[in-house]
Amino acid sequence: MPEHIGRPDYDAIRASLYYASIHLKLAFGLRTTFGFPATRPSLSYLEVFSWGQHVAEHDELVLTREQEEQAFATLGHCATYISVVQVHTALESVHDDPFQIAEADVASAFHISRLIRNAFAHNPFIPVWEVRDAWKNRRFVVPDVITLDTSDLDGKPLRREDYGGPIAILRLIEFAERVVQSRAEEAA
Repeated sequence: MPEHIGRPDYDAIRASLYYASIHLKLAFGLRTTFGFPATRPSLSYLEVFSWGQHVAEHDELVLTREQEEQAFATLGHCATYISVVQVHTALESVHDDPFQIAEADVASAFHISRLIRNAFAHNPFIPVWEVRDAWKNRRFVVPDVITLDTSDLDGKPLRREDYGGPIAILRLIEFAERVVQSRAEEAA
């Protein structure tokens, strides 16, 4: 680590990855429980919600069934984004120069999370790949976890199929947790 940054807080980094994983899992669970209109229970909404000087009444808070379905899908979408941001941040935090990581699988995990994060960053609900020249036409692989082939992605909408879908993101979090644990043990 550069001296001005100091030693990484491995516990905080692991906690952030944990929170990303449970957020992603909750999005899966909520979508399964509530995402199928014919069989799902009704949601309950507050009659009134206040925070400081602001108050919102029930009619301002309640969603239609169609809006609820959209919101559950969006929750999974946002959980993916939060997860890749945390993976990127975690891997960046435990390396002096994350663009010079010696282990190919760890370097790939860093670049995959960075590229997905960048796609979401400028328009989270309509992410578009932004693949700079140095990263074009490359294949990043974390064996048995996630793969990203950047050929012909630049400027195209991000699709789950591009990186292997939501379970690949969950596996990427788990991989990052192992990397952080390993770095913590090396530092001890």
